[in-house]
Amino acid sequence: MKLSEFISKLNLAHDVPNYYNSKFPYNCGYFNGSKFSFDCWNLIKAILGGWTDNYTKGYYVSPKNFPTGDCDGYHLLMQCVDRSRDFSQLKRPGTYLYISNSPHAGVYLGDFEYNGHIVNVVECTGAWESKVQYTYIDEYGRRFRWKGGEKNKYGWTDYGWLPYVEDDSNAPSEPSNDILTPSTGIDVSRWQKGFDLNNAKKEGFTYAIIKAGGADAGYYKDSQFENFYNQAVNDGFKVGAYFFGQAFSVEAAIQEANYFINILNGHRIVHVYYDVEAKMLNQGYQHLTEIIAAFCNTLIAAGYACGIYTSESQFNSRFNDAAVAIFPHWVARYSSKPPTIKSGAPIEIWQYGGSTNYLRSAKIAGTTVDQNIIYINWVDPDSQPICATRYVKTVNKTIDELAQEVLANVWGTGAARKKNLTAAGYDYEAVQKKVNEIIGMRKVSGKTYIAQDNSIKILGKTIVKRGESLSIIAKRYNTTVEKLMKANPQIKNKNLIYVGQEITIA
Repeated sequence: MKLSEFISKLNLAHDVPNYYNSKFPYNCGYFNGSKFSFDCWNLIKAILGGWTDNYTKGYYVSPKNFPTGDCDGYHLLMQCVDRSRDFSQLKRPGTYLYISNSPHAGVYLGDFEYNGHIVNVVECTGAWESKVQYTYIDEYGRRFRWKGGEKNKYGWTDYGWLPYVEDDSNAPSEPSNDILTPSTGIDVSRWQKGFDLNNAKKEGFTYAIIKAGGADAGYYKDSQFENFYNQAVNDGFKVGAYFFGQAFSVEAAIQEANYFINILNGHRIVHVYYDVEAKMLNQGYQHLTEIIAAFCNTLIAAGYACGIYTSESQFNSRFNDAAVAIFPHWVARYSSKPPTIKSGAPIEIWQYGGSTNYLRSAKIAGTTVDQNIIYINWVDPDSQPICATRYVKTVNKTIDELAQEVLANVWGTGAARKKNLTAAGYDYEAVQKKVNEIIGMRKVSGKTYIAQDNSIKILGKTIVKRGESLSIIAKRYNTTVEKLMKANPQIKNKNLIYVGQEITIA
C-alpha cells in the first residue's frame, strides 16, 4: 500500500462514526448499522487489508486479507524494519508506534492542527473518547491527548516502519543512529579458541559479541577476549561484549559490574550484556530481578548500553522481566521461530543457533559458533556516550510505581539513582520522598509507627529489608522459622521472602 493511501485511510477512519471494540474479528472495520468498530492494531491491519468507509451493515475486513497475518501489536512491531526507541529521531509520517508495558499501537502522522490543537498520531483506544482519535507524541515518546494536553499513564516505547507501506512521500527516510535493522552476528569465547573471525565475515556476519569474562569460576577475564577483540576490530565487525554472571546478592552484582568495566576499559565497545544462566538462576524471583537491575544500572551509569542475555524460558519465568524490560533483551531460542517474551519487552537480539541450528549450518569454517539476528544498529563507539534515558525512559510511571522500583533497586543507588531518575524526566525528590515514606512508616488501624533500625516493627509485625531471611528475623525476635511460617501462611517457601514484605512476628 502506498504511504499516501495508508495515511488517507487512517484519517478517514478517524472521521467516520466509530467506537473502540476489542472483540476480534468484529473489530476489523465492522459496521453495525451506525458505527464502525476497531481496536488499536486491528485498525492498522484492517486498513492494510483494504478497509473503506463502506456503510453496508455487517461490512468488515476479513483477517484473510491482512498482509500482516493475524497477529498482535508486539508481533506487528517485530515485522517492522528500522525499529527504534530514540523518539528524538522520529520524523517519518506513517511510522508504526507501540507501547510494550500496556500493549497498544498507533501511527505517527507528523504535526498538524485539529480543532485548534497540535496533534501528530492516529490511534484507536478505549481511553479518552474511546474511538479512533488524534493524539500527540513528543520527542521523548510521551503520549498526550494533544500537544500541551493531558498526559496518559503510558508513553510510547518503540517504533518502526511497516514493510507493507511504500513511502511515496518526501518524508525523511535516512536512518538514525538507533534504528533496528536485522543483521547477523556471532558470539564467541575461549571455547572457539583458534577460530578466525574473518571466516564469519565471509559468510555475511557483521556483529561480534565477545565474552569478556565472568564470575562463575572466581573473577576472571576470558583468555580469548583480547584476541577476538583485535580480530573483530581489524575485520570491521561491530563489537559488543558479555559477562557471565554468578551474583547471589545486589552487592555481588555491583562488584561483578565493576570488574566487567575494568576489563572493558580502553576498548571501543558500547553495547554489553549480562549473561544470566546456570547456578545464578537458583534464587528467588524478586531477588534475581534486583541483582540484574543492579548490574545493568552500574554499567549504564558508567556510560555503557547494558542488556540482559538468557533463554526465552528464563526471561518468562525466573525473574520479573517487566521490571527490567527497560534493558535491551538478548534472547536465546534455538528454533526456526523467533522467541516470545511475556512481558512484551522488545527483543533486540535473537540467538537462534549454537550447537543446534534450525536456520543454517551450526558451523562456520568447521567451528561451531553461536549465531544471532541483531535488530538494533549499535551506537558507534566514537559518537556521544550512551545516555541512560535511552534505556530507562520507556513509560510514564506514577510516583508509587517508581518508588516500588527504587526499592527493587531497578534505578540504582545513591547518586546513580538520582542521575537515572532525573535523566529519565522524573521528579527525583518526589520519588525519594515516597520511598522514605514506605520504608519509614506504615499505617495500621489508623496509627502510624516509625521505623527502628531499618526494620518497621508494627504491633508484632516487621517489614523485610534487604539481606534479611526468615532465620535472621526469627533470631532478632527470639522466635523460630517454623513459628513465623505458621503465622504467615502467605509464605510458601521459607527461603523466599522479598524486600518490603510484611511479616507477622509470632
